[in-house]
Amino acid sequence: MAPIVCSKCSSTDIDTDGARGEAVCTNCGHVLEECAIVSEVQFSENAGGQSSVVGQFVPDSGVSSFRGGPGYSGFAKDSREVTLANGRRITQHIAGLLRLVNHHVDVAQRFFQQAVQRNFIQGRRTHTVVAVCLYIVCRKQKTSHMLIDFAEVLQTDVYELGNVFLKFCKLLHIKLDPIDPSLYIHRFASMLEFADKTQQVASTALRIVARMNREWMITGRRPAGICGAGLLIAAKMHKFRRTEAQIAQVVRICDGTLKKRLNELDETGALDMSPDEFNALFKTGSSAEFVEGSALEKEQVSWTWTKERAPPIVKLQRKKGIEAREAAAAAALEDEDDDAAQCGGAPKLLTGGKG
Repeated sequence: MAPIVCSKCSSTDIDTDGARGEAVCTNCGHVLEECAIVSEVQFSENAGGQSSVVGQFVPDSGVSSFRGGPGYSGFAKDSREVTLANGRRITQHIAGLLRLVNHHVDVAQRFFQQAVQRNFIQGRRTHTVVAVCLYIVCRKQKTSHMLIDFAEVLQTDVYELGNVFLKFCKLLHIKLDPIDPSLYIHRFASMLEFADKTQQVASTALRIVARMNREWMITGRRPAGICGAGLLIAAKMHKFRRTEAQIAQVVRICDGTLKKRLNELDETGALDMSPDEFNALFKTGSSAEFVEGSALEKEQVSWTWTKERAPPIVKLQRKKGIEAREAAAAAALEDEDDDAAQCGGAPKLLTGGKG
């Protein structure tokens, strides 16, 4: 090994301290190395004859000290290192069950490190926090995984998992885009066994979802109900007999939710068209772009809602407002009739008595 030469005075009289990782020139006092990281392991012996490890162990995630002497057999990790290692093991296990790649595992592990550093795992199951980290990665990468998939893997309540997810996003100030229902169409279509027409049914369902999006039906709605309504109509357009119960079981919603989405779509008048008329609204080979120059294409550019095309909740509020005004008007008219009857009946009481 070549001797160390001082860069200031070119002296070779260098005092090296391996325990502290320092190298100092004894001629001019210049510090050549400080807190140097070495790959070899050194041991020292104290006055009692006990051996201990010299230096510090530097892992990928931080710094933890060596522990030597009686009761210790070399390296020892602190609790945070154990937690991170356990979290990565659980992350790889859940990712394997949901068929996620190593890239998703690495990104989720970084989120889990943030959770450990901010003590978010205190009082919560490690499996739950890991599942939330993986779900955030899936949302960012726009995969076809839903929160209920993680709940089934963990055998836990999906609402409890959602509560942890919201708190974690609030803690790290994570802003996620709204879920696009079209991400799940091909996944659900493959589960409904359309054989060689799976792609055609999925493409038609994507067009129906695009039309529902134009009618502001996706706003404030969970994607499972939108996908269920689109796949049910697409299956009937391609002459497949699929019941509402079968669709609801695949997309994991109740029959009532599916019927509500179908009723909302029926109110827009989209179900009154024939399959040829509906397909004529879209460009050839496209599942979301309307024909250029059409009314829907112009409205898609402006993207504003009107009295006829508005979110279902807005239409419901308008309907309730109209019903409330009509009820108030009817009540006021009834009060006027009662007042008129009372005023008209007073003279009869005064003049119609005996004697």
